[in-house]
Amino acid sequence: MQLYMRLMLFFGAVSLLTSSTGLDAIDYGSMIKNIYDTYGTAGIIIASSVKYQSFSRLTVWQRVTKMLSEKKIATGLVNFEQFKERLEFYTSRTVRPLVVILFGKKDAIERFSRLTVAIDMSYPVWVFLFTAEANSEVCRFCHAPHENLLNLRFNSEALISCCNSLIIDEWWSKTENHTNTRELGKWNEERNEIEWFTHEALYTRRSSVEGRTFRVAIVKGSGYIWQKNGQVFGFLGDLLKELSRSMNFTISSIITTIGYGSWNPETSKWSGVIGTLRRQQTDMAISEFSMTDKRLDMVDFTIPIAVGYTRIYIQKPNGARVKWNAYFKAFATDVWLVIIGLLLTMPLFLTIIKYKRKKFRLFPLLIEHYSYVWGIYCQQGLAEFPVEAPLRIVYVSIFISSLVVSAAYAASLISFLAVSSSYLPFNTVEQFAADGTYKLVVLKDSSDYDTLRASNEMIANKMMSLMKPYYQLPQTLEEGFQQVCNGRVAFITNEAMKDAMLGPMPCELASIKTGRIETLGMIMPLRSEYTALVNFHIQRFKDSGILERLKQEYFRQEHSPELPHPPVDQWGIAPILCVLTGGVVIALVIFLMEHTFHNFQKKLNNWKMQQLSLRKKIDFPSINRRSV
Repeated sequence: MQLYMRLMLFFGAVSLLTSSTGLDAIDYGSMIKNIYDTYGTAGIIIASSVKYQSFSRLTVWQRVTKMLSEKKIATGLVNFEQFKERLEFYTSRTVRPLVVILFGKKDAIERFSRLTVAIDMSYPVWVFLFTAEANSEVCRFCHAPHENLLNLRFNSEALISCCNSLIIDEWWSKTENHTNTRELGKWNEERNEIEWFTHEALYTRRSSVEGRTFRVAIVKGSGYIWQKNGQVFGFLGDLLKELSRSMNFTISSIITTIGYGSWNPETSKWSGVIGTLRRQQTDMAISEFSMTDKRLDMVDFTIPIAVGYTRIYIQKPNGARVKWNAYFKAFATDVWLVIIGLLLTMPLFLTIIKYKRKKFRLFPLLIEHYSYVWGIYCQQGLAEFPVEAPLRIVYVSIFISSLVVSAAYAASLISFLAVSSSYLPFNTVEQFAADGTYKLVVLKDSSDYDTLRASNEMIANKMMSLMKPYYQLPQTLEEGFQQVCNGRVAFITNEAMKDAMLGPMPCELASIKTGRIETLGMIMPLRSEYTALVNFHIQRFKDSGILERLKQEYFRQEHSPELPHPPVDQWGIAPILCVLTGGVVIALVIFLMEHTFHNFQKKLNNWKMQQLSLRKKIDFPSINRRSV
């Protein structure tokens, strides 16, 4: 019952507001429907501040709401006390609402002015209906607005219907204490619709801020923009100059700040450039910023100016430096297992074959066959080719297999050593974390640092365990790549930022993708009234080819020339020398062992002969005595 009485009171108030206008209620309903269709809004909120006891024109707005309901348009009727709560229901939704405000007296304008101090006037589409009740004060204000009593912003979309006028104006504000006006359309009573004077986009009509000054912040060490002698240079420096000309603003000051900005939980403050925006020390930040969830809650991002993968950069391994395990990479593991199996089993077969045919001592015979087989695989011949057919078949098979293995090994090893290549020790982020031999660095106060620090994933925790201490993290890209080239350090950064570096790289780099794609853009204060205008002009620069021209001028162009052969240093030939030295040492040890064994065998044979001759001498006299 109370709700019904409130609606009756509201309808009565609205009916009185519309009683003195040149349009009837159906005209207002058609006008609202026409604006609703043109701007593509979601739902309609109709608000008024006046409470009247008259019910003379109650049916007027009943017909309006009925007509909108029949068109399946959600409509809410509220007073100013309920308006803010109802508007918050639509806030941050994908489509904004259409808000109709009824003004009948000057005090309603003042009340609305106090109400909208805490409201984002750029969010909904506004329709302000001014009616004259007791005097013409409201109509005079409508035709000649002074100051900025409605708290409009540069990007506000507000349509105005002034008293008995059929002209539809639009209002916005370029400065805090002034309201700008322009005729946007006219109500056609015969056709019952608005005739728009222009169909240009909002920022085509409002492309200029008319000389407003901006304080600009840039990141120290950025490859996209830098300052010299009071002037800005670089890709974003030229883009800032183009924006200044297109938007018609001047730069009052350029503040160079260390770091992009990160949240410090101890001080509960943002550092770097983001901190200057949060403290309202600057009006825009022109550098390459990566989007994160936490940053999106603090600042506005423009549309991306560059897109790139986040990569892990390390110093490219020296392709001429042969690794110690290079000689084992000629064959795969299973091939090596087969070769070792042949070396172990073939002497056993030979020993079994020969041991069954004649009486030999088992262990010496086995050692002999192992030396023969090893000699065959080392490209040596046999001292004596066996007479037995089974042994000949086995030896011929061993000779053929050794020839094939030797040829294949030589071809594979030569190909592996001769081709200058640099194999990374890892190919994925997981392998990098498992390797654990590289220290990790990121730009201080960068989005990469915030992402790794805030993540609860196991791989991120492993990466943080490899991170250098915070005070050792680089401030600029140059410092980061210098650390990479001076030690066993990996550097995580965006490839688009690396391509914008000015000077040459201190060393040749290799990289792997982390799988994360980052968009880089400029930032503005949260809910800035100029963010959409900056986006509009950046999109124009993209369409006209200005951005592409600047990228070709400033970004590093990656070429793929013929790779020069790097010089071979002493460490590059160290494995070869070690293999040769090891082979000579092993051969010498085997030779000494054979020589020692041969001498021992010779002495043993001589001792046996001596013992045999002594036995003969002892036995010979006894034989003679028996014969006598």
